[in-house]
Amino acid sequence: MNSTPSSKGSKAAIIILALFLLGTLFYSFQMHLDNKETKAILQSEKNEVLRDLENMSSLYNEANADNEVANEKLIEAQARLDALMEELKASKSSVSTLLKYKKKYFQLESEMEVLLDENATLKFQNALLETSLDSTQIELTSQLASNTSLTDQNIRLSESVDAAKKLSVERLNAYGVIQRRSGKLVPTTRASRVDNLRICYSVPSNVLTESGTKKYFVQVIDPSLNVIGTNTPVQFEDDILKYSYVSAFTYDNQLLDVCDFVSAEEGDYDKGAYTVNVFDQNVLVSSSTFTLK
Repeated sequence: MNSTPSSKGSKAAIIILALFLLGTLFYSFQMHLDNKETKAILQSEKNEVLRDLENMSSLYNEANADNEVANEKLIEAQARLDALMEELKASKSSVSTLLKYKKKYFQLESEMEVLLDENATLKFQNALLETSLDSTQIELTSQLASNTSLTDQNIRLSESVDAAKKLSVERLNAYGVIQRRSGKLVPTTRASRVDNLRICYSVPSNVLTESGTKKYFVQVIDPSLNVIGTNTPVQFEDDILKYSYVSAFTYDNQLLDVCDFVSAEEGDYDKGAYTVNVFDQNVLVSSSTFTLK
């Protein structure tokens, strides 16, 4: 029996409809896969931003823990950072959201570098002030002791002219510095951030001393009791002295401040106490210590 045209048309319509439904299902499935992949990428980016913010928070925690007195700027900055992390955790993952939080992260990163540099400088200045106060107290105690002893005073008055001609070293001070590309020096007590060690001292005025070129042998000893710098030995009669560098200067009988740099041969600095000794030939004329964390 032959099929009528109407029957053939119905079959064709059914086939077309079935193909359309299959195409729709395939398109929907593909869209679902693409959307799932996009969500995974956005979540990964979100997690990366969170890790960066958490690392920044750790640096703030460390800086605040090192301060004996609370630094309000650091505390306020960390509070804003923690609030931003909570806000990001609760946000929906989208391209616009991630761009917004990444922009805030870069702003906070620039602010953190400035705040941590300011904090390091402030801590260093406080340490110098404490050292100065301790030194003043020692000088006052020494002066009181000398005033109670006329015998000691008479001995000082009877010292020879040769002894009076000798130069002395005062206010010996050493510390680590970060050297910026601009040439700016930023004091730091963190061993991992030190680029160089700076050694400074003062030579007081002395009209009895002959003017001209003078030099001291400076010895810097690290926490492992190694002499850093050139570590060059020099012979003085029966004594051998290993020094870090020679500090040379021109003296014209006036007060003179002298500063030099010394670097570790390996470029790294250990945490711990460092000792700085200044020798006139083989005679120790001044000594000081400082600590890197």
